[in-house]
Amino acid sequence: MAGLTRIALYIHILLFSLALHGRVVIDMYGRKVTLPDTLRRVIPYDNKTNVLLYPLAGEKMVARARWMRASYFELITPTWMKLREIDTRQAEEVMKLRPEAIIVGAFLDDRTSIEGYIAFAERVNIPLVVVDIDLMRLDKTINFLVSLLGRSERSEALTAFIRDVYHDVATLPPLTGIRPKVYMANDPNGLRTAPRSSRHAQLFDILQVDNVVRSPLEANGFAYVSIEQLLLWQPEYILCVGKGEVNPYRTVLKSALWRSIPAVRQRKVYYVPEDPYSWFDIPPSANRLAGLIWFMELFRGQAKEVTERRIKEFYRLFYGYELSEKEYWKLFEWR
Repeated sequence: MAGLTRIALYIHILLFSLALHGRVVIDMYGRKVTLPDTLRRVIPYDNKTNVLLYPLAGEKMVARARWMRASYFELITPTWMKLREIDTRQAEEVMKLRPEAIIVGAFLDDRTSIEGYIAFAERVNIPLVVVDIDLMRLDKTINFLVSLLGRSERSEALTAFIRDVYHDVATLPPLTGIRPKVYMANDPNGLRTAPRSSRHAQLFDILQVDNVVRSPLEANGFAYVSIEQLLLWQPEYILCVGKGEVNPYRTVLKSALWRSIPAVRQRKVYYVPEDPYSWFDIPPSANRLAGLIWFMELFRGQAKEVTERRIKEFYRLFYGYELSEKEYWKLFEWR
C-alpha cells in the first residue's frame, strides 16, 4: 500500500511539473524549447516573421515588428494597422508586452544570425522558436506553426495555396536555348544588387534565370557593382527594387548611363511592387511568393490571367485584402 501511495505521489508531482512547465517542442533549428501548452501571446522577432506569422495567427500577436512608413501599408487589412508596432530589438519594449514566446523566421544555415536571436531571447528570458524562412519550404513552416499555435481554416488554405504555387513551378516547361539574363537594381543609383551567391536572389535561382552578377557578397548579402560591369554583362531584364525614392526605376530609365544596356533599350525594366511588402525580397519572407508568381509570367511564359488570379488570392490569404482590378494594375506603377 505504501508503495502504491509513493507511486501515486510521484505521478501527481510529475503531472504538476508538466502543467507548470508546459510542453517541450523541437523548433526547426533543432533546439528544445519549453512553452505553455497553449500559446496565446506571441511576438515576431522581425519583419520577415511579421509576414509569415500574421496571416496564420494575427490574433495571437501582441505587437508587430517596426517597419517602413505606414503609407506603404495600404493594401492590407485594417486589423494589421491596429496592431501595436514596436522595436522588437529593444529588450524593455518586448518585456513590457509579456509574450509567451518570440518567433523568428531564419535561414537555417545562417548560424551567426540565429545565435544573435538566441542571445536576445536569453537576455529577455522569453522562449524563442526558430522557423525556416526558405521560400521553397514555407509549406513545412506553416505546418510547424500550426502544431505550435493550433489549426484553423486559414492555415489549411495557406498551405494549399503555397503547394499550388510549388506545383506551378515544378510543372513549368523546361527552358530552351539561352537563359534570360537578369539584374536586380536597388538603391537610388541602381548599383546595389543581390549576386548569385546571395539568399536575396533566391527567386532567380528557383526559376533558373541567369543572374548576371557574380560579384562577392558584401554587407547583408548584397554587393555593389559599376555601370561598366553592367555594360559588360548586358542584362536583358532589370528588376528595380526599393520603396519610394530608394527605388532606382526612374534613374534606370532616364539616365544616359544606362541607355546602352539591352534591358533599357528594349523597355524590359520593371518596377517590383512594394505594397505592403516587396515582391522580390526585403524582407525575405512569404512576400516573395508574389514575386515568384509574377516572375513565372515574366520569364517562363505563364499566362497573365493566371498571374492576376494567383496574386489576388495571395493578397486575400496573406494580407486579408481583396485587390480590385484597378489596385492590381496600379501595383506595377512606380511611385
